[in-house]
Amino acid sequence: MQTAATATIGSLAGLASSMMQEYDYFPEVRGRIPLELEGTLYRNGPGRFELGGVRKRHLLDGDGMIQAFDFAQGRVRYRNRFVRTRKYQAEQGAGRFVMPTWTTRAPGGMVRNVGNKIRSQAGVTVTLKNGCLYAFDEVGLPYGLDPDTLETWGERQVGPDDIHIDYKAHTKTDGRNGHWLLLGVEHGPRTWLDLVVRDGKGRQLGHQRVASPRPSYIHDWFFTERHVVILLHPVELSLPRFLSGLASFTDSLQWRPKKGNMVAVLDRAGAGSPVFLETDACFMWHSLNAFDLGDSIVADFVGYDAPDHFLGEKAAFRMIMDGKPGLQQNKGMLRRYIINVPGKCLAQDSLSEENHEFPMVDPDVAGHRHRFGHYTTAPGATVFHHGLARVDMNSGRREAVFVGDAAHLGEPVFVRDPSSAAEQGWLLTLGLDALTATSFLAVFRSDRLSDGPLARVLLTHSTPLSFHGYWHDRHA
Repeated sequence: MQTAATATIGSLAGLASSMMQEYDYFPEVRGRIPLELEGTLYRNGPGRFELGGVRKRHLLDGDGMIQAFDFAQGRVRYRNRFVRTRKYQAEQGAGRFVMPTWTTRAPGGMVRNVGNKIRSQAGVTVTLKNGCLYAFDEVGLPYGLDPDTLETWGERQVGPDDIHIDYKAHTKTDGRNGHWLLLGVEHGPRTWLDLVVRDGKGRQLGHQRVASPRPSYIHDWFFTERHVVILLHPVELSLPRFLSGLASFTDSLQWRPKKGNMVAVLDRAGAGSPVFLETDACFMWHSLNAFDLGDSIVADFVGYDAPDHFLGEKAAFRMIMDGKPGLQQNKGMLRRYIINVPGKCLAQDSLSEENHEFPMVDPDVAGHRHRFGHYTTAPGATVFHHGLARVDMNSGRREAVFVGDAAHLGEPVFVRDPSSAAEQGWLLTLGLDALTATSFLAVFRSDRLSDGPLARVLLTHSTPLSFHGYWHDRHA
């Protein structure tokens, strides 16, 4: 007989299982989907971990797969399709993996892995701009897709043509003017940070290229109405070890907490020189939001004392590939930087010691003052969550809901309710039920989480872990 405890291990294994079939159907809906929800939820994450008898070694190593949930008149259509990247097409033709990824080296030993041969899997984030659905990785250019058919159009240039930029997966959209901000990093003898700003119609407004004082691994960052803030935590890349082919990219990263965090503050318009500040070490996957407050910046995020779940042979993101929990001893705690820009000083506050990840605000307040943050959550230090939380970032008041130990919930995508006050609406989260080995999309009211889900869209199969999503309102 299967119990919740054994099912939890099963749910972890399910998150790292490949989904080789591409579907198109209308799943069963239990409950009632609000009729105001009219649009498409796009999700992106790794979809294929095995090919030609080889299995990837890390949760971040799968080929990108877009999932789409089309909401109309209380019904939902489900579709999924792999992003046809150059890597995907080459390996599909060969019938085996031939290129290295973040932690899984290419077959053939050191010689086959000399130099930076990692190619985009387009499997982390997704966003829709001017009729193009963009799928981002952490290297190279994003891939463009048809938002209606999910057909891959190919790589898309989103910055200056004359500079090679590896764009970070997380881009930012100003909630008021629609400006699109993109950050890139170039590793080499010197590390460079590239900030590209485009207007709502896609025209490039600016490009800044700033030398970084350290070769840090960056995943996410902050922006405000006037500034950009980049957290350079002490995850150092050994470029010689990586480029020589001796180790994968992930295995060439080391956590150096004694060096502390360095925080870079850039003027969004490019005026003046960047400011670099130092503070205690912590690791950040994801920022919640940031805003200007007089001469200061308030930046909220989820921070870990150490990324043991990410780096090391026993890391949870590696051990999950074998269906094991692995190391995950540090909680993702809510933290706040208060940065006085003219005074060049930084203070850090702890807002909650509960375990959180995948922070989300109402996109309408992105880059501006927010009140609420929405997160996945779980008791203890696990990075695999089965609850959602809403935190009042002013008072610290927290409301949480849990769906049982035998389930997993992913990033809660916020959808604004046009008939309600600001920062009120719905949360859409893609979950996995270990007891049935199937996935579901749950719809929660953001300001009434304790009521439980309003509806569940029940898929007939499981889906691997989906990192990030984007909501496109049909009436926008």
